[in-house]
Amino acid sequence: MNKIKKNIIFIATVALFGEIYFYPFHSSLRFSAGIIALNLIMLIDEDISPFSISFFSGIAVFLVRSLFRIFFSSMPFGEIIALHFPSIFYYIIYGAITQLTHIRKHKNQFITPIVLLAFTDTISNIFEIFSRNQLVSLQIIQLMILVGIARSIIAYFIYLVYKKQELFLLTREHQKRYSQLNILIADIQAEMFYLKKSTHDIEQVMGKSYQLYEEYKCDKVLKEKILDIAREIHEIKKDYYRVLSGFESFLKTFEKNGTMMLSDMLVIIRGNTCRYLKENGKDISIDFDFKNDFQLQKYYHLFTILNNLIINAIDACKAMGRIKVTQESDMNNVIFYVKDNGEGIDKDILPYIFNPGFTTKYDEKSGKPSTGIGLSHVKNIVTELQGNIEVKSKLNEGTIFKVIVPKNSLVR
Repeated sequence: MNKIKKNIIFIATVALFGEIYFYPFHSSLRFSAGIIALNLIMLIDEDISPFSISFFSGIAVFLVRSLFRIFFSSMPFGEIIALHFPSIFYYIIYGAITQLTHIRKHKNQFITPIVLLAFTDTISNIFEIFSRNQLVSLQIIQLMILVGIARSIIAYFIYLVYKKQELFLLTREHQKRYSQLNILIADIQAEMFYLKKSTHDIEQVMGKSYQLYEEYKCDKVLKEKILDIAREIHEIKKDYYRVLSGFESFLKTFEKNGTMMLSDMLVIIRGNTCRYLKENGKDISIDFDFKNDFQLQKYYHLFTILNNLIINAIDACKAMGRIKVTQESDMNNVIFYVKDNGEGIDKDILPYIFNPGFTTKYDEKSGKPSTGIGLSHVKNIVTELQGNIEVKSKLNEGTIFKVIVPKNSLVR
């Protein structure tokens, strides 16, 4: 059904454009724009049959032109049919030639499709004139060739514009998906810090349970209960190892050539941040200023750090504000600043903001507190990179986070 609707729309488009006429070089012969629309349809849609679409377009053009004459002129019905019926022959010949020449196979060769379309247009016009029992002079043939070339160039130029726009949209969609994938991988990297920490904690708990088992060997009942607990902890540990191994295997596969230029990474972060701000109706401006551009290794780590700090800055700015992300370098370190002019952080709670689970944020709808792991993620990653993070803040003035990472941990 969708294919039928599509074909009806195409045929109607050709018929309507067939009512747009021009008289080239002040000649008495008139030519329509319908064939331009038909050429464009055949070049764009490879699923349709050139002959079928041309044949039915010819019938549609004939019907539309005849109906216009019937309603808006006093010409006898027989003369109307005789005047417009030959246009069907034009479209039949046009469809047959385009079907036989397989014109769409050459549509990316620039000159060839224009020549083939112009040739088809000219031959079809000559057949139509013969069907009208009119004389064909050299001057008329020359005019037909010029019109055929002109209509073919116009159609092909529009096709090239269409393909360029299509390529632009595909590239933009690819970039969007690529940036989303990078953010996803960065989130997985961040979660792995906590999985590793939990694995270490499980190891300690299992060790303590085994110590209890050794201490209470004499008590058969308690000994068995402790042993059951130790077994269950051991199973949990194995599950954690499986999850961690899966993540690490995936990331190693994904990061075979895992590098990215800083400028490219900031473009991705900017795009994602701007989409987030737009989707949430926030009037917040964000600027990026980097003094150096270099190739990053472990760039997912930096993704996570900057994303978390930017999201915190957005939350601090509420509905409107200004955020600036700046990069500098010294001899040994890469330095990032994330500055906002939001509500700031009370000096009494400033020492605790990197503690896991610490939060001052609550969901406005449910009243539930946030997880409080964003900044602890950042702290863990910075520590993993052998770096340092500092924060300065004033209530109702804003906050500045300063991240210092050694070059040998970040720059390839």
